[in-house]
Amino acid sequence: MTSASGQVPELSVVMPIRNEANLIGSVLDQLHEQSLPPERFEILVVDGMSEDGTREIVQAMMGRRPGIRLFDNPRGLSGVARNIGVQHATTPYILFVDGHCRIESREMLATALAAFLRGERCLSRPQPLIGDGGRPFQAAASLARRSGLGHYAGSKIYEAEDRHCNPLSAGCGYTRDLYLELGGVDESFDAGEDLEFNLRVHQSGVAALHCRDLALAYMARPTWRDLFRQLYRYGHGRARMARKHPGSFSPLATAVSLLSLWLMVLPVLGIFWRPAWQMWLATAAPYAVVTLATAAWLARGRSARLWLTTAACFPAIHFGAGVGYVSGLIGGPSWQHAPARRSAVCATPPPSQRS
Repeated sequence: MTSASGQVPELSVVMPIRNEANLIGSVLDQLHEQSLPPERFEILVVDGMSEDGTREIVQAMMGRRPGIRLFDNPRGLSGVARNIGVQHATTPYILFVDGHCRIESREMLATALAAFLRGERCLSRPQPLIGDGGRPFQAAASLARRSGLGHYAGSKIYEAEDRHCNPLSAGCGYTRDLYLELGGVDESFDAGEDLEFNLRVHQSGVAALHCRDLALAYMARPTWRDLFRQLYRYGHGRARMARKHPGSFSPLATAVSLLSLWLMVLPVLGIFWRPAWQMWLATAAPYAVVTLATAAWLARGRSARLWLTTAACFPAIHFGAGVGYVSGLIGGPSWQHAPARRSAVCATPPPSQRS
């Protein structure tokens, strides 16, 4: 595809979206405000059949912003959208950007393209949380999630140091050749599809260049239920990955799962067997002390309400991830985003099998 100025795009920005009416316009504006001239990149928006006006916003912006193309994703799943976007990309380099984020640097696209042109095959980015979304819970969730107690050990999403790393947790950009060589995203995954693909990137011997200029910030979840659901889906995706790649089995995720089940099952058992309550208290009390102390440190100098709300986030994180991991191991529900009726649609072939 050639722009109106005759310039051939060099970088493809693929945006898997569904029901992003609140932020999609802002993200598209931020992309066109990048230092990289618009004629040097294309934007491929892949819509999972949005029902909130997202599609109409994108179509309106296509009339005044160059280089935007819109594609349908009838199954509604992010992994399917990624493959559709790569299939239609006209450049050798792919960068994935979500429709519900804030781009932290005007140099993001220029940095990505320069890295690819130097020979990098995979890019990785920080993904910090925004805690000023208007609800007190979001500030607390942001504090909890970026703490050592609130995210997986080894994750790079809160690191801003520029260096090469394992792409597992934060891989976000690939040469199109690498993406196709690995067969694209596994479309049977409803959660953690990017994690599983990045594991295959790592297994192929490719390291990711992690750059602070590639950072995308995300709004923290606004309610306890939303945070629980988010971590449930993360846990489910990690378990699905462990089933597909036994070598990726996580002892830490297993420990969190066992703790979650222990604390949830013992009260029920205590109805019939009174010693179960003593066993529950012996576990729950130290857990409460650790989470309260961690929250107090994170919220130091601020309100008591923030301290207690931050402490309440940790059970949502740990129990959500733990229960989701168990569900993924046994083939249980993924708490999917896409409507169930769409999940029955036949999978589209991976990019490597498409014309």
